[in-house]
Amino acid sequence: MGIGGVAAACAVWFGVQASLLQPEDDEALVDQAATAQVTQQVSAAVKAVFSYDYANLDRTERAASEVLTGDAVRQYQGQFAAARKRATDEKLVRTTTVRSIGVRSLRGDDASLLVFLDQQTILPGGGVPKSSVGQLSVTAHRVDGQWRITGLDPL
Repeated sequence: MGIGGVAAACAVWFGVQASLLQPEDDEALVDQAATAQVTQQVSAAVKAVFSYDYANLDRTERAASEVLTGDAVRQYQGQFAAARKRATDEKLVRTTTVRSIGVRSLRGDDASLLVFLDQQTILPGGGVPKSSVGQLSVTAHRVDGQWRITGLDPL
């Protein structure tokens, strides 16, 4: 087999491998509007449910009820119960921002995303805020044009 034959064989092999890595039905790379919509809505949802003020924890729970569904509700309730107690006891305010978000896959009304968070917790008495970072694997499902989080897995 000559160099041309080897090159052709390699091109075919690399083409097959690339198609396995990026399934044809994944819309994340081709549907920019849907990718932008899921990114924006999931980002806003994550910020809303992971930010809280000890003086108004009900607002955070209302936000969670609007953007979470399925397994995410159970996952979040378990985490938020501990955060609620600590926030109330220590009078904490936590602000969460999404540092980076990427759509891993988008197929119809289902999406998988990777989210990198920055969190700042303000302590009573005006001390230096505590900063932390986090990473989440998030799954979401679109219902009536709105993306709702169906799974939250810390990484």
